Amino acid sequence: MTPSAQAMEDQVRAAWIEVLGHDDFDDDTPFLEAGGHSLKATQVLMRLRRRLGVRLPNRLFFDHPTVRELAVAVERVAATSPRV
Repeated sequence: MTPSAQAMEDQVRAAWIEVLGHDDFDDDTPFLEAGGHSLKATQVLMRLRRRLGVRLPNRLFFDHPTVRELAVAVERVAATSPRV
């Protein structure tokens, strides 16, 4: 894993912990199984949008439901999207 990929996973994991209020999950646990729901998913994306300065579609979360998958998807979007 590249340093930037690890950093993105760290950011995604931190947002999950803030929103879920716990860290009792691993990077391959689906968000819903970790105790999340659609409102909390939106809160995670809003935190990531603010931190990264990029628009992240809500659907991104549901297509990539784990920390590891979401980090890859967010990194891809961040690399190709204009900053907001």
